[in-house]
Amino acid sequence: MKWRWITLFLGLFLLGLYVEAQTKSEFNVLDYGADNTGQKDCSEAFSKIIAALGAQRQVAIYLPAGKYRISKRVVFNGTNFSTTSLNCGLIFKGAGEDVTELVCDNQEGGFLFNVETNLLTVTVENLSFVAPCEGCGTAIEFNTADANPGDHHSRMFQVRNVLIRGVHFDQGFFNNGVKCLNAWYPLLDNVKVTGKYGPGAEMCKMETGFLFQDCYSPLVTNCYFWGNAKAGLAYLAAKIQPEDGIVKDSYFVGQDNGVYVDIKNPPDWSEPAFHVTDCHINYGSNGLFLKGMRQVFITGNLFYCHNEKGSRWKNNGTQTSEMESIDVNLAYASDVIISGNQFTEPASPKRIGIDISKNSANILIKGNIFNFDGTGIRNRSYKTSYCFDNVWTGEPAFSTGFKRVQDETGTLKNMK
Repeated sequence: MKWRWITLFLGLFLLGLYVEAQTKSEFNVLDYGADNTGQKDCSEAFSKIIAALGAQRQVAIYLPAGKYRISKRVVFNGTNFSTTSLNCGLIFKGAGEDVTELVCDNQEGGFLFNVETNLLTVTVENLSFVAPCEGCGTAIEFNTADANPGDHHSRMFQVRNVLIRGVHFDQGFFNNGVKCLNAWYPLLDNVKVTGKYGPGAEMCKMETGFLFQDCYSPLVTNCYFWGNAKAGLAYLAAKIQPEDGIVKDSYFVGQDNGVYVDIKNPPDWSEPAFHVTDCHINYGSNGLFLKGMRQVFITGNLFYCHNEKGSRWKNNGTQTSEMESIDVNLAYASDVIISGNQFTEPASPKRIGIDISKNSANILIKGNIFNFDGTGIRNRSYKTSYCFDNVWTGEPAFSTGFKRVQDETGTLKNMK
């Protein structure tokens, strides 16, 4: 009889452990052997958590304060999240930026979420991703196994209150800050990325701060990217033609292209609708490049150019660059309102404030300030656009040798 009771209690105990393993939904990396001093590799701890998820589809993973070093990228691709019938969610959160640091001591990066479903919402928040060496891959990447399974009216990917940086301002950088592929309504809020700066930083170029490819209606707000890169934010099409998007209250400083949108080629019907508002854009080649967009609002932004070669205002003896630098490059865009912006600061005489290409039309340019070397507006379209109530100087006046308008086709109307 005694052994029966012992056997019964032992069975119930083991059953309890099994049930707990199947139902546990909150995980602390310290409970799985992670070291928060930054001395030991924590990759195995993350592997243990992923293995412990079981069939759970609503999961929170917590990193308490400290430094966590990983020698390989953490990949979340479990079949428990691959569902076509019920919503599921995964949140990965720290104790705060620079309170929790994930030190990505490898060439692939930090996190990769890659599950073929449109019912999974992934959130990353309240921590820092740190690159101890040059070219440490991508800090955070989201994909759906390249499937793009379609819309389910939820934000599939969210990153909030995250800092992405090197160990020191002159040591370490990621190739990419955040890459998001095949997501519907992704959100970046208060995400900061810095590249390497100081002596030799010009040789350490990142790819992108924020990349959206084949995504629908990304929202980028209160973000910041300071560093040498090909693009601050890139919004691209590969397999599908995405549409919509908002970029607001954000900084892009030091990139070749501040905000680069390339989703359709003419004569294919361009996509609606895109907003760039209240942003600060410092660039080399293009401040804002638009190809394949209509119903666009460009409002309340500051544009200035770090291509200052041959600046007549600075008169520093440098030779004028052969490259044109364009604040707003309308490569293929229509129904665009450009209002309340400032195009300013010394620059190369080959700088152009707004370039309306032959493939663009119906542009309204109103209430802006143009104050720089170069040309304010160049129009090459045979379709009508409109320009009025702009200011063509500033204090101090950087517009030495400035030309207000170069209207090559005579279709820019109502100028004053």
